[in-house]
Amino acid sequence: MSITRLSLQSVRNLTECHINPDPRFNIIEGVNASGKTSILEAIYLISQVKSFRTHRINHIIQYKKEALQVVAQYLDHNQYAHLIGLSRNRSTTKIHLNKQPVNLSSKLAALVPVQVITPESHRLLEDGPKFRRQFIDWGVFHVEHGFLQTWKDYHRILRQRNAALRQKQPIQQIRNWTLPLVEITQKFHHARVKYLHALTPIVKSYTEQLIGEAVSLEYVPGWPKDQNFIDALESSYEQDCQFRHTRVGPHRADLNMTSRGIAVQIGLSRGQQKLLVCALRLAQIQYLQHLSQQSCIILVDDLPAELDKAHRDRLMTLLDDTGAQIFVTATDPRLLNVNPKTSKKVFHVEHGEIKEVVY
Repeated sequence: MSITRLSLQSVRNLTECHINPDPRFNIIEGVNASGKTSILEAIYLISQVKSFRTHRINHIIQYKKEALQVVAQYLDHNQYAHLIGLSRNRSTTKIHLNKQPVNLSSKLAALVPVQVITPESHRLLEDGPKFRRQFIDWGVFHVEHGFLQTWKDYHRILRQRNAALRQKQPIQQIRNWTLPLVEITQKFHHARVKYLHALTPIVKSYTEQLIGEAVSLEYVPGWPKDQNFIDALESSYEQDCQFRHTRVGPHRADLNMTSRGIAVQIGLSRGQQKLLVCALRLAQIQYLQHLSQQSCIILVDDLPAELDKAHRDRLMTLLDDTGAQIFVTATDPRLLNVNPKTSKKVFHVEHGEIKEVVY
């Protein structure tokens, strides 16, 4: 899949921009704070209906403007053209697909899979398990039919049990949620485990190529390994009542990653951690392509940061090998070595305007 036309208005410091991206490589160059990353943010917005830079979508609207707008034409994996339009004022987001209103943002996420790699990507490793759960669930969502509903059902039942705990309802009322929670957890847990089992050898291959050594993945389900979930719930009941929320389950899961037996957060440098995150994202892309013949759009912000030439070139080659449409930002495009056989376009961003560079 690829974006063939992108138009945006009032996205951060970009007043009005129109580009026709290359189906393969797109290099967006310019000085810092020129608006390069805002273009990636606009593409992410039409897939995820949110930003990868801020939780507050209003912050993306240009200063003193009432609303932003992003319109993209894209070709799906069958080469059918579609049109996505998204507008956002200070209170409301409106989405249209082929001129018809869309109420579910998950529909766009399924139609336009996007992977993003930024200088802050190491947060996947260094911050809390929430980010690692999101990493897993992104992958399962795109390859496992019905997973979104499973995810929603689990969190709905969890909220109901937690409400019963907060309200200090009788023990039987709280335990009435045990069976439905156990049943949905089995589906949730199985989907994650199945996905990671398939993903692990692909991750190993990419980490060996990018950082010269294999990284092991261990899924921590969110309850003690020596217990099944129903026993873990029973064992945790007193603490659940004390803290008034459910302390075991997939919502407490994590993904441990080690290299040579040492946690990657300790054993790898910042540059190696960035390469590891790239390996994880590339593995997800390859697995998605293998199962569905569907490619992602890959957004890479400031690729040269913290990488020497050898690692930059290796990463560029692996990105190229995906066959996906790629958008990469850089202050100096000469640092990005694109295979001369691969088509590419270069866009220069300056003073809130973007122009294609013709060589």
